[in-house]
Amino acid sequence: GEKRGRGNVSKEVKYTLTCTLEDLYNGAVKKIKISRKNQTLNRPTEKLIEIQVVRGWKAGTKVTYTGEGDEISPGVTQDLVFIIQEAPHAHFKRVGSDLCFHSKVPLQAALVGFKVDVPTLDNRILRVNIKDVVHPQYTKIVKGEGMPSSKTNKENGDLVLTFDVIFPKSLTDHQKEIIKSAF
Repeated sequence: GEKRGRGNVSKEVKYTLTCTLEDLYNGAVKKIKISRKNQTLNRPTEKLIEIQVVRGWKAGTKVTYTGEGDEISPGVTQDLVFIIQEAPHAHFKRVGSDLCFHSKVPLQAALVGFKVDVPTLDNRILRVNIKDVVHPQYTKIVKGEGMPSSKTNKENGDLVLTFDVIFPKSLTDHQKEIIKSAF
């Protein structure tokens, strides 16, 4: 439970710390300037807190700075609790330790194979060769290319690729005959 000081003032002050997927993939340092009230303590009223964002942290991870908040009664200080929140990403959706990447593919490529270039969170371009026929429920998994684990010696999650197959708006009679003859 939450510890309480005098006058029903919470012993913990909670803040949301928004991190990008890149921060959570690579690790980062977040600097936050806090202001705090003092009654009897002789300490600065402003402090710069540096939070080491650990590779693989998930949304909801809590980081506590004991006694760094307001002095709520003589000698009793609040704890600062930062709760990690994951910012939405333009290309990826995180599901546990896996990264999901969705791409559009023309029907012709979906039938005969193609390559998809995936921009990774550590600034690489991962070229994935798709040789299978891509159908509406098709999923391609690239082992170990998902999120790292914050626990040591645990494997990375996977990269999960899904696709929308883009159909042509129309076909000529000739194109229809070619497709019929192929099957």
